[in-house]
Amino acid sequence: MKPEDERFDAKVKVLMETVRHHIKEEEEELFPALRELFGRKRLQEIGDALKEAKNYAPTRPHPRAPDTPPLNVFVGATAAAADKVIDLTRGVVKKVTGGR
Repeated sequence: MKPEDERFDAKVKVLMETVRHHIKEEEEELFPALRELFGRKRLQEIGDALKEAKNYAPTRPHPRAPDTPPLNVFVGATAAAADKVIDLTRGVVKKVTGGR
């Protein structure tokens, strides 16, 4: 759908309302329930584990990659390594070319 489409504004409005509802539900119901269930210390540990996992996760979507074990683990790790090389290369190229 393109911004020029007749239904675009209505679709965006519905999307925004849905996202706002989701955020409110998380903040008012789900997050407090998780804090009560796990406690702050355990949630901090989970957060630290997620930060560590980001080091081994792809940095861009790979929609054709498998999403079930065992191939998802192998392909995800390979894609993550390739993404990081591409990201690094782009950064170097931007520095060398002055951002062009």
